[in-house]
Amino acid sequence: MQQYNSPSYLLLNNWDNQSIWVVTGVPIPNPQLNGFPIFNTSVRNIYVSNKGILNVSLNINIETKSAFLNLNNTIILVSNKGNISVLMPPKTPYVLLLLKMSSGSSIIISSNTSIVQINRDTLLINESPQIFIYTNTSYKIEKNLLNLSINEGKWFVELSIGNIPNRNISNLIKLNDYEVSEWLNASKLPKLPHALLREYYLSLLLIKDDQNPYLGTFAASPSPIYLYSWIRDSAFSAIALQDAGHYQSALKFWLWMSNAVQIQPGVWYTRYNFYNGQPDTSFGIDELDSIGLFELGVYNYYILTNNITFLKQILPTINKSVEYQITEINQSKYHLLPPDLSVWEDRNAYHFWTEAINDIGLESVIKIYEILGINDSSIVLAERELNESILNHFWNNNYFASALGTSVIFENGKNEIVLSPEPPSIDAATLLPIDLGYLSLSSNYSVSNFNTVVSDLNRSGGLARFPDDLYHYSEYLYDSSGPEPPWIITTLFEALYLEKIGKVNEALNILYWTYDHSQNGLLPEALDPNTLYPLPTTSPLTWSSAMFVIDALNYPSTANNETNASITIIILLIVIVLAVIIITLFMTRRRRK
Repeated sequence: MQQYNSPSYLLLNNWDNQSIWVVTGVPIPNPQLNGFPIFNTSVRNIYVSNKGILNVSLNINIETKSAFLNLNNTIILVSNKGNISVLMPPKTPYVLLLLKMSSGSSIIISSNTSIVQINRDTLLINESPQIFIYTNTSYKIEKNLLNLSINEGKWFVELSIGNIPNRNISNLIKLNDYEVSEWLNASKLPKLPHALLREYYLSLLLIKDDQNPYLGTFAASPSPIYLYSWIRDSAFSAIALQDAGHYQSALKFWLWMSNAVQIQPGVWYTRYNFYNGQPDTSFGIDELDSIGLFELGVYNYYILTNNITFLKQILPTINKSVEYQITEINQSKYHLLPPDLSVWEDRNAYHFWTEAINDIGLESVIKIYEILGINDSSIVLAERELNESILNHFWNNNYFASALGTSVIFENGKNEIVLSPEPPSIDAATLLPIDLGYLSLSSNYSVSNFNTVVSDLNRSGGLARFPDDLYHYSEYLYDSSGPEPPWIITTLFEALYLEKIGKVNEALNILYWTYDHSQNGLLPEALDPNTLYPLPTTSPLTWSSAMFVIDALNYPSTANNETNASITIIILLIVIVLAVIIITLFMTRRRRK
């Protein structure tokens, strides 16, 4: 089986109002079977704020061997003809391609409008906005095609979108490195070993680049089949950024979500168009965890920023969600939120994930109301009812059942509709709500559920989602050699629990495990269960990077201190022992004299 160590798709943006989609040229298996568009190495989907995607693309004539993202937020393409760097200096209108070629190649820039020459090194695409091309290559214009001839040596192509060319390539490179360095240095610093710090920073950059810089939405992945903004994945991306100290990026998402079109008052669609923020009405039914994630996410944002103006601004959206939650809990025979597709989108049922996330959300709203001086006893009663109902219905001997369906019991001539677990019942998704505070980590429920899930779902160091998981194998995507691939996010759910109960060495081993199974530092959705190679069709996954950031920042700062203290104690003991030996030898020699 081929080892896919490089991503096939990446997003890059200027952290202001422009974004590009880079098709790296690294092949994926069965692209047509999986419905992937067939593109060679190229820069596409040039997006400009309220203009949308421009009809311009750059097709690069190389065979890419590997691709990766550098810590200066530059995409590197390593090919049979040389290396190409792609960068967008933050807060500028420029896209740079820097080429160091060992043999000849070409770049074809296509547009649906005319391309005209301004002077020997400058051309203009009559798009809206206009795009200037500044290059040191030779070229040939054919109406709406520009063919750049690339020989052996060093070359550059500068796209200036809606602005005149900069022309100072070296200054743009320095500006890019400076701005990216400043942004990374502004991040909260977790107490992790150096290799994992690199993964932390790369994960932050991946999340930042996967955000629409104008709207605030997040792509679930640069992969074309995931190039949408799922509310759930996006909420964790925003939480990761705000935990890391990047409040403006997170704020942009929460404000977008607060104003997004809803399927009904208080309830969001499952996913939205990444580029225009409109709901994808064709995709499934509601996934109700988005309600609780909004509530706990905005409360977490307030705790970090003390921005009470923000709370007041989004209060109408919170009120609509709370009204929906209370109504549904009170009207339900089981005092639960309605059935939904939930986290894995595999079945319509009552899901532990959805119910527990909403319980945490209601607890967050209770605290928000207290901050704003709002007294509402109905929400306290609804949260209590929901919490108790989850325990009563979902607890299944020694673990929380993932999903419940309805069944009919006939007894004494009467029938009664009851809830019962649906297989597969054991699920790694039951871990994270507990990590986030649904229950005390030390409760018998939490401990038993954790032990059961980890024992049943551990696959070569990672956690599968649930038994007989066929996604990526025989149900869809078809890039896995077997069922039950371990997922990065589920494995990081386990690590977060271990961190919070103080088992820091076990948690650290899991963080290393995820880093060791990345695509040059970019985290996939899942790994092949037999080879542990990254599954390429959905890599990199933004939520995987977000969970790594969340785990990194939850890694106890005392862990390294404890290690250092232990080392110090050992050194002191060695010094004492040596001192005793030296003194003993000295005294022995004196007696002999």
